[in-house]
Amino acid sequence: MSLLAPRIRITAAASQQCLPDAALSYLYDCCSRSYSSISTPKLAYEIITDGNVVSSHPHPQEDQEKETIVFLHGLLGNAKNLRTPAKKLTRQLPHLSALLLDIRGHGGSSSSQHLQPHNFHSCVQDIFHTLKPLGLVGKNSPTAVCGHSLGGRIALQYSHTLQQEQHDHNILTPKQTWILDSVPGTPDPSVHHVLKAISSIPLPITCKSTLIETLMSEYKMNKAIAQWIASNLKGKKDEYSWVFDLEIANELVDNFADQNFAEMIHEITTGSSNKALNSTIHLVMAGRNKEWKEDIVANLKSIPTFGDSFHMHKLENAGHWVHVDAVNELTQLMVDGLSDTR
Repeated sequence: MSLLAPRIRITAAASQQCLPDAALSYLYDCCSRSYSSISTPKLAYEIITDGNVVSSHPHPQEDQEKETIVFLHGLLGNAKNLRTPAKKLTRQLPHLSALLLDIRGHGGSSSSQHLQPHNFHSCVQDIFHTLKPLGLVGKNSPTAVCGHSLGGRIALQYSHTLQQEQHDHNILTPKQTWILDSVPGTPDPSVHHVLKAISSIPLPITCKSTLIETLMSEYKMNKAIAQWIASNLKGKKDEYSWVFDLEIANELVDNFADQNFAEMIHEITTGSSNKALNSTIHLVMAGRNKEWKEDIVANLKSIPTFGDSFHMHKLENAGHWVHVDAVNELTQLMVDGLSDTR
């Protein structure tokens, strides 16, 4: 069986004289699907089905029986951060398969293939160019997208691009968008503090335990944060480096202030006169995250679709990492919401 795409050649004369629009459309569609099946996904990924990791290598899913939910991790993280909720969710909702992505500059997607600008729009294009080779287009488009922190902002941009902007990717707006503890506006000063600290650490790093001690003593980080940062090292003993790209991470953070969070939510949830074509948005807030100021919450609740196609949930006992601190409560929220997507 040949791995090459079919050699279909359509001349200008043929397109103008011989073939009706329907035939041309069919041929172009065939070419597109053939290209998708042999091209390489832009982002590193893994797939979870029925609570198990079933793939971390390219394989087309053009005839898949399950619906797909895309998971997007937070700043300086990777796809594995969201394995636990994805496993729990797909166990309880066997009609769902989870696609966990490493966003540009992170995890297995931290190579030099990602060109500037490093912004949310580029991150969304990366997702599009990952879904296509996997056959997750048209009727197989992801039914939902879920992102934590930075990933939540990218999830919002993803749904907004599909709902509001011109594109030719044949990817449908997801039925649901889940945003996990992404606070609108500029990033908390602690984010810049962490990035500055990491940038100042000379490479290669020779010892993980020494790195943790340095971050705690010189940069006043608590032990949990320091250990989490140290978990983002790659390489062998005495020659560690970061698994993420700091330049890309810093540029993505610079995008925070430019994203009109509330307006995008409003437009996504009201973008079409046919309500079935709009994405329902679920915003999950961490009860212990002090960045959820009263004015921010009040502004979000003033969005006209609040309580209808825009829902806000608060996990009282969770910190920013809601998928860790309250994974069971989060999973139940998502099970209740996603049970209605079929």
